[in-house]
Amino acid sequence: MEIEIDELKQKVSTYLQGSGFSEKDAQILTELVVEQELVGNQFSAVGELPGKHSRLMENLSQEEAEVVVMKPAIKLIKGNGRSAPLITADYLDEVITHAKEQGIYALGIYDSTYNDFFDVFCRRVAAKDCIAIIVENGGPQGVTPFGGKTDVTGTNPIAYGIPTNKYPIVFDAATAMHAYGRIKQSKENGEKLPDNAYVDKQGNITTDPNVAYAVLPFGGFKGWGINLLIDVLSGSLVRGKSGLDQPLDSQRYIGTLILVIDPAALGELPDFKASTTKLAEDIIAVEPVDPNQPVRVPGFRGAERREKFMASGKIEIEEKGWAKFSAALEELNKK
Repeated sequence: MEIEIDELKQKVSTYLQGSGFSEKDAQILTELVVEQELVGNQFSAVGELPGKHSRLMENLSQEEAEVVVMKPAIKLIKGNGRSAPLITADYLDEVITHAKEQGIYALGIYDSTYNDFFDVFCRRVAAKDCIAIIVENGGPQGVTPFGGKTDVTGTNPIAYGIPTNKYPIVFDAATAMHAYGRIKQSKENGEKLPDNAYVDKQGNITTDPNVAYAVLPFGGFKGWGINLLIDVLSGSLVRGKSGLDQPLDSQRYIGTLILVIDPAALGELPDFKASTTKLAEDIIAVEPVDPNQPVRVPGFRGAERREKFMASGKIEIEEKGWAKFSAALEELNKK
């Protein structure tokens, strides 16, 4: 499905405003959704507005977020139910400014919603010649500890963005073998789940999305250790809830931690970017095991995809995602 980018923005904004967001907040979220669609993702950002992103529209709060801790290198935000992506967008430029002033700055968010669009936020930070690291104790629960049967932590994504002289290096992934949302996606598409990644309630490996109960951590006990760290950094540390203390019926105990580092605080920025650029070039130059699967640098393919769409003014959206969004928009217009 091909559509003009401006037309897509208008449709997404209409959907968001019809779902309860103010015109201003709908505009902020529209930019995030369309930007994520431009660079591409495992899930269509537009298609998932009535899907996994619908969580952003649950129990919308009209309260404003408030600053509860403010120190030279860190700020903690109590969201009061405001959407975490909106809070992140509200404060990201300020975080970058403070990082450039003193070399490093951290922003914590709690009492909010699940976050998303980490890849977009990381690209925005890298575009300002800074490094971004973002983590969230995304859940509630869904991931079993290494060797266990019962889920305790969330899929706990981590993302980072690094500037180069070409495209930014951008990585965004769950610290589970796969996204928990893939269970629902596989059910809808009538597909099997990837092997050795999901378990049923007895702890048995399964590829059946109808009985899948939880996800294994990526990388065995090493990946589990990283998943656990993220649960603490974006849960207990920022006044959210970690592990089983996170209730199943509320997003407001999910936390986010954003760290921005200015490379210029530690040396000459041109030298840093020359180094990261060469590192990316060296990676791309590696001979692939499979000639049909070239070695890639995280984030480059998305940047190329975005560049292509922006040049034409049009974007291609996968058919299933577009059909899901169109149906939801049509249903909304009937109300």
